[in-house]
Amino acid sequence: MLIILIAPAGLFREGIARLVRDFEPGTEVRCADYRTSTFEGATNADLLIVDGDPQREALDTLSALRRIFLHVPVLALLTGIDQATTDPFMAAGVARCLSKSQSAQALRDALHEMRAAASHLPPTLPTIVHTLAAPGASEQTRATTEAAINSRMLTPRQIEVLALVARGESNKSIARQLNIAEGTVKVHLYTVYKALNVESRRQASIAAARLDKVGDAQLHQALDAQLAIKRLLSDLPPRRFKRGDVLFRKDAPSDALYYVLRGTVTLQEIGVDVGAGTLVGEIGLFSPDHRRTCTAFCGSDCELLMVSATEAMRMYYQDPEFAIYLIHLVTRRLEADKLRAKQESARRSRV
Repeated sequence: MLIILIAPAGLFREGIARLVRDFEPGTEVRCADYRTSTFEGATNADLLIVDGDPQREALDTLSALRRIFLHVPVLALLTGIDQATTDPFMAAGVARCLSKSQSAQALRDALHEMRAAASHLPPTLPTIVHTLAAPGASEQTRATTEAAINSRMLTPRQIEVLALVARGESNKSIARQLNIAEGTVKVHLYTVYKALNVESRRQASIAAARLDKVGDAQLHQALDAQLAIKRLLSDLPPRRFKRGDVLFRKDAPSDALYYVLRGTVTLQEIGVDVGAGTLVGEIGLFSPDHRRTCTAFCGSDCELLMVSATEAMRMYYQDPEFAIYLIHLVTRRLEADKLRAKQESARRSRV
């Protein structure tokens, strides 16, 4: 077994090398600094270990090494383990990040897990590879299959980023929704583009449409209320309303949905204020007689997007992600109404 350890020369590298040599009988460890020329002939490596504290050098080296060790798992050793630190390494294809404060046994356990994961070949993969290589396979089939194979190399975070790219989100929006730096999003996208063999967001979105993992990620994002409604309604012109303007009254026909861009909308009967980024008026679409369940008016000057009930239902039937989001939103609001009614009943009984 060949393990390559990339770290600055010194006590740390020598200590780690000694521990790794005892990993299992016959283990060979080759050490080097942050350069790739040493490894041109070592394409049979089983694992890579990199000191990740000099982050820029480590990431540059990993990027270069990926041309040589395409599928070799990488372990990054870091002083600090937090999302901001580990995300760039995961984006670069690192399989595991381990804190330098961990024990020698933790290092051995990590190496065992990575070794086991690298030796596991999903039962469908040989068939996929055979199809990809088949002389009669079409270019589209080859491209689709290649993307499916390479997507297995993507981390869960990279799948999340790809799912948001496929929804048309900007890097800034993705960073905000995933609570990561915009620079980290770019690093993730660089890895995604290489894995899918694409050169643009549009090509990545097309490839994403064929990947089950991306569909699953989009479903989870919709269930977590992360769907960008503003994107779906981007063709609609904003409408401005004055403070006190009534959007709809209780028991009136439910003829539209409203998305709040700016300002505050008050739901009168339940005494709830909603702000920017909120959808209003969705429950009436699903009520038995399609009537409003409360009165809504502008608690301040507002800027809203308005979509007709007919168009909203068309989106509901044609966009599964929007449908899941809408159903989840209605359910949460009905549960909140039920809780408020219960609390009000308890208050009255105490009086």
